Amino acid sequence: MAVANYLDTNGRFPPAFVRGPDGRPWHSWRVLILPFIEERDLHRDYRFDEPWDGPANRLLAGRMPRLLAFHGSEPGTTTNYLAVVGSDTMWPGAEGRDRADITDGWSETILIVENAGLGVHWMEPRDLLFDGMDFAVDRPGGVSSWYESPAVVTADATVRRLSRGIRPDALRAALTVNGGEGLADDGNGWTVLPDGRQRNPKP
Repeated sequence: MAVANYLDTNGRFPPAFVRGPDGRPWHSWRVLILPFIEERDLHRDYRFDEPWDGPANRLLAGRMPRLLAFHGSEPGTTTNYLAVVGSDTMWPGAEGRDRADITDGWSETILIVENAGLGVHWMEPRDLLFDGMDFAVDRPGGVSSWYESPAVVTADATVRRLSRGIRPDALRAALTVNGGEGLADDGNGWTVLPDGRQRNPKP
């Protein structure tokens, strides 16, 4: 819902990252959505005139919002929710998507994925890269989770559990905004989760 509220306020989806004056990614989309997850004070304290790991911003590391990590996990600085960055995904880079860009349908297009393995700092402008990520389910270099089945959020803010039988090419297709493909709500695709926290953790 935070990304949807950002869209309603700004007219576009958030960019995957914001570049600094040196041309490098300085700030993550996770920082940009802070006001929309009831973290206005944290957003106010964040310094956009220095990189995410600058001297002032490093002091904010321990204030990671709980929503950015798996439910029930130990407090830390590692996020479990990543974008997939690529020219044909919801996150092309330093510019946010427009509503009209999503021609596959909002319920058919993946917005955010779970990850357990990459160890991304919650403020770090680093996410999965479409070119080079692992499209097999539950691998550290792709969509993975500490739950028995990983989940994704589609552009319409629906949480969907990925089926074990999903093919890598089907997952790849669901990550694009305009490929014309769709996934079925069945054992070979995904199923809607009313509450993504209601899953069994891995044994």
